[in-house]
Amino acid sequence: MGGKKKRILFIVNPVSGVNQARKSMLAELVETVFDPFLFEWEIRTSESAEHLTELSREAAAADTDIIVAVGGDGTVNRVVKGMIGSNAALALVPAGSGNGLARHLGIPVDIIQSLKLITEGKTHIIDTVNLNNDLFVSIAGVGFDALVAKRFSQGTRRGFFSYFKIVTNEYNYYRPRKYRMEIDGKQVTRQALFVSFANTNQFGYNTIISPDARIDDGLVDVCIVKKVPLLYAPHVVGLLLTRRIDSSGFVEIIRARQIKLTRNKNRVVNIDGEPVKLTKDLEITVNPLSLKVIVP
Repeated sequence: MGGKKKRILFIVNPVSGVNQARKSMLAELVETVFDPFLFEWEIRTSESAEHLTELSREAAAADTDIIVAVGGDGTVNRVVKGMIGSNAALALVPAGSGNGLARHLGIPVDIIQSLKLITEGKTHIIDTVNLNNDLFVSIAGVGFDALVAKRFSQGTRRGFFSYFKIVTNEYNYYRPRKYRMEIDGKQVTRQALFVSFANTNQFGYNTIISPDARIDDGLVDVCIVKKVPLLYAPHVVGLLLTRRIDSSGFVEIIRARQIKLTRNKNRVVNIDGEPVKLTKDLEITVNPLSLKVIVP
């Protein structure tokens, strides 16, 4: 056999998502899918959120060819932070709750299918987005969206029903807030339930917030969402799930390269599904074509 073997590191987040059994089977499945003449691999389990980034950074520095995030969007986020700017390609084995990035890219949720995809090695270069000193790959947001992320992270149960329950419990009481933004230099002030910055089309669970979002266009979709009267809520949920939310009249989408947003105080921001407390002034800037990802 000629040529150099491709080096792969699987980074497993043991606490993400709902499917622990799938993760414990990972080693056996990798053995069956990967040809040892073509690939050499290692599986590491992270001990903390910071450790995910550390493992990824070490692998990138050691010229690992493919770094695989085994978990959900939060796991992907941490892994990307370690490898951004390197030549390594990111691969996904979706094992989180929402798996927004994987669903956007069309990566199978079935573990064997997602592993086979890695062996095929087809890559695509995508944008990432800076938010102050942080970074996101899929979606970030302020307002109700961030509150839901915070409550979800405090709960013990993952999965769609936990998520849905939080939304329905909090919705009635949540008052829309005023957001002042500068979008590519233009002043925009809106009263909104939440504002999402979408690099992909969804939050996960195929809940589509920005149906036409592209992950490689150098732009982020600013989705300004008004509070929907409860009477219309079932209709709006239907639109979310059928990729037609932009036609509801409750959502305004503005595409931009750079956004500055001012809130009235320091609050939590949803960054790829994880709640992060940031200052009241946010600056969002796209890093065009900054990450190589394995895709179907």
